[in-house]
Amino acid sequence: MQPGRLIHRIIFQKKESGKDSFGQTVEKWSDIYVLWGTITDQSGKEYNASQAEQSVTNCNITIRNYKKVVITTDMRASHGRYIYDIKAVSNNEKQTYLKLQCQKGVRYD
Repeated sequence: MQPGRLIHRIIFQKKESGKDSFGQTVEKWSDIYVLWGTITDQSGKEYNASQAEQSVTNCNITIRNYKKVVITTDMRASHGRYIYDIKAVSNNEKQTYLKLQCQKGVRYD
């Protein structure tokens, strides 16, 4: 892996429960990690759902593997105006980087 290719600043978020001003339980996304990585789009498709045309793009996010950083599929990644749903996390044989299979385009909150 070449560190010079990690050009995107990616924010990793996790859903947490909290209380609003009325004491009601609400879930919100909180920033957990901010890491440099590479985002590459792989494929995309369009489909109809609820009488509306939707599009989804499959992509990979590559980040350096850190011992203190734990990325799981219940988290999401954010870069710019895009939200990426993490579908799978895999590491390479030398465990120097993580490759995250993600989807962008359709949000699942």
